[in-house]
Amino acid sequence: MIQSWRNSITQPVGVERINDLNSYVSYTAVNSQSPIDTFYSEIQSILHLFPTGSWHAGSWAGPLAMIAVVSSVENYYRQIFSLILQVCSYSQKTSSLNTINLGSVIWHPNKEIERGAFEHISLASAENIINTGKKFIGIDFKALGLSPVLDEFDKICELRHGVVHSGKTLAGKNGIKLQLPGSKDLTKIKIEFAQFQELLAVCNALVVASNNLMFEELIERWAIKWRETPSWIPSLADKKFKIVWSMFYSQRDASNGTIPVKMSWIKCRNQVNTEFNL
Repeated sequence: MIQSWRNSITQPVGVERINDLNSYVSYTAVNSQSPIDTFYSEIQSILHLFPTGSWHAGSWAGPLAMIAVVSSVENYYRQIFSLILQVCSYSQKTSSLNTINLGSVIWHPNKEIERGAFEHISLASAENIINTGKKFIGIDFKALGLSPVLDEFDKICELRHGVVHSGKTLAGKNGIKLQLPGSKDLTKIKIEFAQFQELLAVCNALVVASNNLMFEELIERWAIKWRETPSWIPSLADKKFKIVWSMFYSQRDASNGTIPVKMSWIKCRNQVNTEFNL
């Protein structure tokens, strides 16, 4: 090697390549779980990745776990929005003028093609969740009372930005939005176990509250708005109801005994029929 000042600051490296992109991916069947149960499963997997001993000051465990949790929240919304588009004629009408990339149509299997509509949208912010809900699904999360928990989720997303893009250093615009005090020193993001439990509780509350409120909205559409369209087929009413029920129903919560009112989809349908005089 030539003894040059150009070689005086770091180790030398060569040209490195990704040898086989196929080795970086795996293929699984389309998940038959409800989106909320998929969320629960992903959170459980995240918790298993970070044992008690990995949570300490300066560790990457907390920040990485936070990234994974926010990703799972985003995935929940992508899944449930996609399923709503498949079944809800009102949402289909609402979203009909929105565009989808041709690559998404080509890439996704037929059962998942609606998911492509959300590929160009980051759902790691309250504003984008609200706007996407209105634009594609016709649901106003603010009107449904989710603003308080969405505001808390937004704080997590601001912290996440510093972890993803700045090596745990909080950027000025994120710090100002969080109204944290400025400092002559770098502000580093610290997520230990106590902070992680807190942010996980916020994300869990957001997903569960969204799931419950969207279920209520879809059932009311089943009872009223869907029946007003030319595409409504009365003989398929029960089938449609069961599809909606299955989209939102948590088998995990049922098995844990945490659902306050236990009933089958048939009993639920009967109560809805009575309430709406069907």
